[in-house]
Order: sequence, then C-alpha cells, then structure tokens
Amino acid sequence: MKSHRHRAGFCSAHGSSLSAWFDIPTSHLGSGMPPSFVMPPKRMPSKSSSKVEPPLDGGCACGAVRYRLHDLPMFVHCCHCTRCQRETGGPFAHHAMIEFSKFSVLQGEPEFVLVPTDSGGKHWVARCPTCQSAMWNEHGTKAAITRYVRVGTLDTPGVLPPQAHIFTRSKQPWLVLPDDIPSYRAYYDTSKTWPAESLDRYKVAKSARAAQAQASRAGTKTRAS
Repeated sequence: MKSHRHRAGFCSAHGSSLSAWFDIPTSHLGSGMPPSFVMPPKRMPSKSSSKVEPPLDGGCACGAVRYRLHDLPMFVHCCHCTRCQRETGGPFAHHAMIEFSKFSVLQGEPEFVLVPTDSGGKHWVARCPTCQSAMWNEHGTKAAITRYVRVGTLDTPGVLPPQAHIFTRSKQPWLVLPDDIPSYRAYYDTSKTWPAESLDRYKVAKSARAAQAQASRAGTKTRAS
C-alpha cells in the first residue's frame, strides 16, 4: 500500500494522493421550519468508547441537516496539518472515517463546497446550506468510498476519541498529546495501523462502489443506444 505524499506541514488527505487508499464530519421553535423538521437531541454526557453501540447520529448546528453512522467508524484520528487547522479554525481536525454504505443523511440536503488543496486534487466539504456547519469531508469526488465525519458534529462526540494523531510535526506547540495514543509526524501506514476488520470493511465498500460505477456506465450506454 502506498503512503500518502505530503508537503511540510500539509496533509495529502486533502488531495488526489489519497487515491492510493481512500479513492482519493438556540431552539428553532416558531422559526417557520416545516412540521417534519426534527431538532437534534441534547448532547449526552461522554461515555466509554468500549460501550459505544451504533447507530451514531449527528448534524449541523441549526438542525436542518441530520446524518447517521450505521456502524462504528473504521478508524478515528486527529490531523494536525496546517491545512486542517486553517479549515477548522482549531488546532486539529477530529475525523471519524466511515464507508459510504454505512452512512446516510436522515434529514435535509447538504451542500458541497470545494476547498483548495496543496496537491491540486478535489476535496469536498459537506455543509448545511442554512447555518454552514461543516459536517464531513469527501476526497476526490462527492461520492467517495470513505466519509471523514467531523466528530464534533455528532450528538455524542465524546464516545469517539482518536486512535492516532497525524502530522504532529505541525502540531501547535502548546498542545500536549497523550502518551498512550500513537502519534505520527506525517501520515501512517493504513495497512499497519487500522484494525484488520476495518481494512476488510474498506475493501468491501470499495468493491461496492466499483460495482455501482460499472452499473452506471452500463446504464448510460444502454440509454445512448
């Protein structure tokens, strides 16, 4: 498996180099929302990740867009690259990686914003069209295999602590990372870092996406004939 290319302080997860692996997160009562509008529940206290059971729901700040993870993420990491710091406005991005087949939008329709990358590849951010909250990222295409869900947008973000910290060479100097969580100056080798079950899940999702693409091409040819 190829490792991700990068520039100093930048994460290639925002560009085409991901193709090697990833094909390449106040009340409105009386506000005029339609009757079907469902406000997100209040956030519950954090609990041990060992007790987490799917599904995990989340959404934007105003509640117009709601999504669901139907399984636990394949992996969770914090990225300290300068690009993630600029995009989030914080010291790092906290991402939960889930395959497209185990993610669904429950309510509303996100809008996809194309953001700049250092590699020139496409990097899409799914935002609420009303409040502009960024909820997840997709790399290369808006129909990527993996969705990088921004953990802070989950109703229970505390249940998904990071399993690794990446691009720590550009970490903010005042931020102290825990000794018991693996840290990498750049990116990690996914084949050696992810659990075997997660690697298998990704392969299944990759095959499913390829089958969808093939069926779509076949349908296009049929309509054209």
